[in-house]
Amino acid sequence: MSEKRPLIERFTAAMVRKPYADPHGSKGLIGVFTRAQPHVVRRYTLVLPGWPRFPRPLRIAFLSDFHIGSHTGDIVRHTGIAVEVAALAPDVVLFGGDYMNMQIAGRGRVPPETIARLLARMNGRSGRFAILGNHDYLYGRHEVAQALRAAGIAVIEHGEDRFTFGKSMIRVVGMPDAHIAWTAGRGLLAGLPREPAIVLTHDPMHFADVPAGPFLTLAGHTHGGQVRLPGIGAVTNASRAPMRWTHGLVVEGGRHLIVTAGLGTSGIPLRIGVPPEYVIVEVTGA
Repeated sequence: MSEKRPLIERFTAAMVRKPYADPHGSKGLIGVFTRAQPHVVRRYTLVLPGWPRFPRPLRIAFLSDFHIGSHTGDIVRHTGIAVEVAALAPDVVLFGGDYMNMQIAGRGRVPPETIARLLARMNGRSGRFAILGNHDYLYGRHEVAQALRAAGIAVIEHGEDRFTFGKSMIRVVGMPDAHIAWTAGRGLLAGLPREPAIVLTHDPMHFADVPAGPFLTLAGHTHGGQVRLPGIGAVTNASRAPMRWTHGLVVEGGRHLIVTAGLGTSGIPLRIGVPPEYVIVEVTGA
């Protein structure tokens, strides 16, 4: 993993000091300007070719781009979201990365251990799995991954894990980070066996390398554009993925991708036309 990070990320890493030491994520005097919008729950029901037809659909809770500490009262806000997700009784919980708040300006420096304990409130009957995002790599991937694992969350780094639902085994393939297309990740996708699998990727650009087959790709990173202008839509998606892969359900060539707008913000704590969200997917086979 020696590929060089983009200049803006190297600058951010140099400017934002660690370790973080504020378990409450205080925003100080700017707190009045950094309140999050109410979140929404986006639901999808999918019938995927090549998947087993389960007695009942597999329920997936997918949450990404937390950036915990980027908004006022984020600990209380995300605790409420965790309780809400747990009440939905998901079979598997998937975390798509970017747990850390790496905004250059402002406060809200929540340590990874606090974030991991908060995420651990959500559990799935068949397990919970996480990948890291580019902001987690900037903070320090070893510290973030260690905190998640200590909280009982399986972390996948350019590899795979699996869980059992009913009598079926489902693979979870992890493609973390963003902005860098790791060679190891491309090789992993190219060699996927034609068996039901969830490709959990931080950046939807990796969807271009997912082969046709019984695969469901879940991605974040774009924040749905974070700002969508009336009559124009999203102006940028912070990814090398095409703009049509910025948000929502994408079906191309029989392949399925869901991109969530996520729960936090980066750059500035502002969303326009794209409320924070997490995703519930119910999936079964044809």
